[in-house]
Amino acid sequence: MLLSIILPVSCILFGQSGSIAYITGPSQASYQLTVFSLDTGETTAPGRGDCDAYPQWSPDGRSIAYQTKQPEGTGIRIIRPEEPADQAVAHHFSWNYRPRWSPDSASLVYTSRDDTSPLSCITVYSFERGEETFWGGEQRGILSVAWLPGMELMKALDPESEDEHASIALLDLRKEAEAHGLLVSVGLIGTPPKMYTDLFITTPSLATPVLSFLEPDNQRHIEYNVNPDHDARQIAYESNDGGDRELFVLGRRGITNVSNHPAADWNPVWSPDDSWLAFESFRGGRQGIYRVLVSTGNVLPVHVGNAYNCWSPDWSPDGEWMVFVSDMSGTPQLFLVRSDGSDLRQLTFGPFPALSPAWQPVSKHKQE
Repeated sequence: MLLSIILPVSCILFGQSGSIAYITGPSQASYQLTVFSLDTGETTAPGRGDCDAYPQWSPDGRSIAYQTKQPEGTGIRIIRPEEPADQAVAHHFSWNYRPRWSPDSASLVYTSRDDTSPLSCITVYSFERGEETFWGGEQRGILSVAWLPGMELMKALDPESEDEHASIALLDLRKEAEAHGLLVSVGLIGTPPKMYTDLFITTPSLATPVLSFLEPDNQRHIEYNVNPDHDARQIAYESNDGGDRELFVLGRRGITNVSNHPAADWNPVWSPDDSWLAFESFRGGRQGIYRVLVSTGNVLPVHVGNAYNCWSPDWSPDGEWMVFVSDMSGTPQLFLVRSDGSDLRQLTFGPFPALSPAWQPVSKHKQE
């Protein structure tokens, strides 16, 4: 256990500025997107307060996408904290989940479905065109999806065999990716009762299982979270390969189990320099926050308690701090800690749970 003195947050966080978005409310039905300013210490609540969930900052730091209730299902809305703007995405399907931004902040990707089927597809919304398109061809059963910010990882997809069909499929995928970009997703393969999940590299018309290229005989059951690094060189994901829930990284050197522990490990979050993954684990007995150096597999605790839980880590833009949720003070609240586990500070003190923190990236227009 890491012993730290909990300090209240002042408006000066040793060079930290910007805002942290999170969700709070007395019940899930009234959860509301809320924003805490590290510059002023002020809190605003721009969300609809109607089952708000999964806040995601755009890479340029100007907008927040979040999931919320709509008259028939769930929808995605956009908040721009610096402007009085609240934009609803016009949806084709009733149910739309977990938005993720494109690297240029010009599009969103999320999973969608209607009331006739539980199997979701991949939907991309373009702000320039103001419309949705559907990616992945006929692939359904998508569990989660994220953008790949470049083509670097495509170099890892070299099938070991000389299978002609696999080589042609890979060539088609690369051609379409160069023209339209790439997504990575977790999706279902097979039919009941023999079903498992796999990682898919996805373009507008194609969804190609990744692991069947790298290890054709392997049928891992991939867990939910999939998270590419900022340069598209590596993908972190969860798998029960080996018997328990572990963190794996797929890169040009193949697949590596980077957490490798008998206790469950999950929710990988890349550091800004892509050297570390923050994650959650029960390896200390209670749910705690850890980080692993991806190049070596060296795991270090960030904050772990004997009598409380910690979860949902996110990094500051410079990688010096993390924000996370903990019930150490009773009702779950947001806490800040340096990435080495020192200087623990409580950020929120509200009467209701504070959940799903997302630290605002450094806006490029502010850097300029």
